[in-house]
Amino acid sequence: MNKTEIKNIVNITKFNLKVNFKSILGWSIAIFLITFLYMILFPSMKDLATMKMEAMPKEMLQFFGLDSLNNMNNYIHYFGMMFNMIIITISVYAVSLSSKLICGEEKTKSIEFLNSLNVNRNEIYISKLITAFISLIIVLLSAVIAGLICGLAVGGETFILMDFISIVKLGGISVFIFMSISFLLSGISSKMNVSMISSIIIFGTYLIGYLGVLLEKRWLVYFSPIETLNVNGALNMTSSTYASIFVYLGIIILSILFGNYYYKRRDFNI
Repeated sequence: MNKTEIKNIVNITKFNLKVNFKSILGWSIAIFLITFLYMILFPSMKDLATMKMEAMPKEMLQFFGLDSLNNMNNYIHYFGMMFNMIIITISVYAVSLSSKLICGEEKTKSIEFLNSLNVNRNEIYISKLITAFISLIIVLLSAVIAGLICGLAVGGETFILMDFISIVKLGGISVFIFMSISFLLSGISSKMNVSMISSIIIFGTYLIGYLGVLLEKRWLVYFSPIETLNVNGALNMTSSTYASIFVYLGIIILSILFGNYYYKRRDFNI
């Protein structure tokens, strides 16, 4: 097998970024606009939500996790709630992009051309991994920039930059967890619908975590990185939160390594 060369990885990464440029740009613009629209309306949403929530029974508010008006009166908490939804959306893009990067050449029957070049599978896999990381960071940054602009514009005293950064850093981990799982599944085989399976995992784990919160079953919440790494986890870091981060980072690393292991050893469907 040819020795892995950084030059080849860089060249393939550039090519993949060029091919997926329109997709990255489109998602970045869409996420920026959605985040900006929700966050710039914070003052209006705060007043409207306050009136509505005051008229609702306390039990109903608890069911939706809104037992405190602070969630809507505070820009940071409001951003945290919205950012959770944005993370789910970006995670769906992450698994779709990852499966496309790994399985795309097989489905378009262009893998023969790639294999004819002086590159090995390790270089191909690493370059696609770097492409996914760069793409997702760009899309995440679009949401962060929108939230930051709105925070400075309408957040007032409730906009605390360090808390904002903590929410972004912790919440963003979820995107890369699901990306790595998609890389693992794509590395094993291209015959399965990796994008669909990974999306089911995203929504399934989210619902399990939400159910854990409603039933006050903490052990269920740990199955959901989106629920574990939300605004409450970011603003109230505990030993269990740090332990969860360690476990999630382990899942990312192991999924990527095993994905590479299977990708280098499986037969391509041509």
